[in-house]
Amino acid sequence: MPIVIGPGIEIGPGVTAGGGFAPTVSLIYDLDAANYSAVPTNGSVTEGTGTTGERTLTVANAGGSISWQADNGGLFRKSNATGTDSIRGGPNWSTGQSYSVFATYKLSVTSSGRLLNTQSEATRDWMMGAYNGFVNAFYPNYAVNLPSSGTNAVWNFIWGTWNASTGLGQVYTATSAQPTTTSFTATNLGSGGGPNQIRLFSRSAGTEVQTGDIGFVKAYNGILTLGDVQGLYAQYKTRFGY
Repeated sequence: MPIVIGPGIEIGPGVTAGGGFAPTVSLIYDLDAANYSAVPTNGSVTEGTGTTGERTLTVANAGGSISWQADNGGLFRKSNATGTDSIRGGPNWSTGQSYSVFATYKLSVTSSGRLLNTQSEATRDWMMGAYNGFVNAFYPNYAVNLPSSGTNAVWNFIWGTWNASTGLGQVYTATSAQPTTTSFTATNLGSGGGPNQIRLFSRSAGTEVQTGDIGFVKAYNGILTLGDVQGLYAQYKTRFGY
């Protein structure tokens, strides 16, 4: 059964928030800049539902380094290396949960660090999107792809999945063409896991700041298939110029 999160909005297999393609697993966290007209204020909004209920965003932006921009239907922009400014929210998947995270991003060269990171690194060190200014990173407490080269200044799509039963981590990536297979895979059943809330633009201590744009971060309570990934790419590619 789909989950009703607001008037006319349902999330679950066969239904997606706002319409469009329906993946085979449930969308339970949906931080999409297209749903805003400004940077959200601390604690003022909730994003998604799930077994622990709605999750309130925590926003710190005293330095004003995060802004909302209308480009590409809406995006969050980090303009400098102020580490105290961040947006975070979402589930605690540090242990025992298969999941997928889907994000769109475009880097700038102002500062190079971690684009998406776990808010709490005590149980699992989780990172995705960009690492030191290089694209296509995924680190669910071990290296599925920890790049030391490769960057661009275009919109990137990335899907990271982790299977709690097998320890398999997968990365799908795309720019102007849909993925036809995984870009990177690695297995680590003993150490792998997920984020304990997803933090945008830096590590939990405010270090390793990554500047750039994020269109959205979406989390699913299972593993997206290749067909799911291709369907999501088709749904969002036009918004990001492809």
